[in-house]
Amino acid sequence: MKNQETLVSIILPVYNVYPYMSQCLDSIVAQTYKNIEVIIVIDGATDGSYELAKEYCEQDNRFSVYWQKNSGSGPARNNGLSHAKGEFVMFVDPDDWMKEDYVEKYLEAQKDGDFDLVTGTSIDYYFTTGKTIKRKKIREIEDEVFIGQDVVRNKYAYLLEKSLVIGPANRLYKMKIIRENNITFPDLRRSQDIVFNYRYYDCISSVRTLNYHGYCYRIEFSKSFSRKKTDYYKTIKQLYNETKALHKKWGEEKNIPMIASHYMVSLSGAMELCIAMNQPISMMLSDKELQEMVRISLPNNFVTKCFKYVYLSGNSHFMKVMMKIKHFIKTYRLE
Repeated sequence: MKNQETLVSIILPVYNVYPYMSQCLDSIVAQTYKNIEVIIVIDGATDGSYELAKEYCEQDNRFSVYWQKNSGSGPARNNGLSHAKGEFVMFVDPDDWMKEDYVEKYLEAQKDGDFDLVTGTSIDYYFTTGKTIKRKKIREIEDEVFIGQDVVRNKYAYLLEKSLVIGPANRLYKMKIIRENNITFPDLRRSQDIVFNYRYYDCISSVRTLNYHGYCYRIEFSKSFSRKKTDYYKTIKQLYNETKALHKKWGEEKNIPMIASHYMVSLSGAMELCIAMNQPISMMLSDKELQEMVRISLPNNFVTKCFKYVYLSGNSHFMKVMMKIKHFIKTYRLE
């Protein structure tokens, strides 16, 4: 891209990822699109991340770093937004990394039609407990354009199914839309990015999907699994109810079963975690709102069909057996 007049803000919330941070920051330094500002928010890290960030700030005046007490990635991203001056904003997790044309590709796609949201995909790298890559998964999508508020809102469930409106990475947002609508990340310890995305999505009229794999997403199964909380089902219920309310507001009630299907998969993961950690699952099985969500869902494969059947049966013994098998297979694939 020859014209580099547009400033792009890149925001990184950082908490104790020192071993991976240099790879991430070096990949930002190497970007072919140079007119960027890099806002690093240290979220109470205790591992030397702050000192490392200051070194990059000293070497490159496009970098800045801010410190806050540990509050979670949502408040850290909000902190970054408060300092951002770019016309566009991108979010990067500091344990991931990008190909050198990452920013350039997204900005080129946005300029092609002045899209409110450009959303793309990644390469998922699965690591063992060491630093060995066990396998990688390339997420393929279609290059598509959706124009008009009604069309965009109709496509939310489709994009959710494709994981294109979940996390904040692989997205290019317009800062003007964020500012004018006071869009922020909620104070949730998990899934605050989903809320930010549907808050943003409620205010847009055009979307471009980009089948480009410039973002490299790090997955360490054992570590990420151990951090999760066994009451996540409460957040799942909140997300489902809020997304359902949006679809009623939009007049898109027909897509609610697709939304339910997405969150049923999340519920399955929460159930798996509880069983793996020997925590009770009775609250999830007896919750009336979750039961209704599962009942109207439209599972599209054998595993999710089995989960729906067993969940609605209320048989905790069968559920425990099924989830233990699922957890064993998942763990075995990554060992």
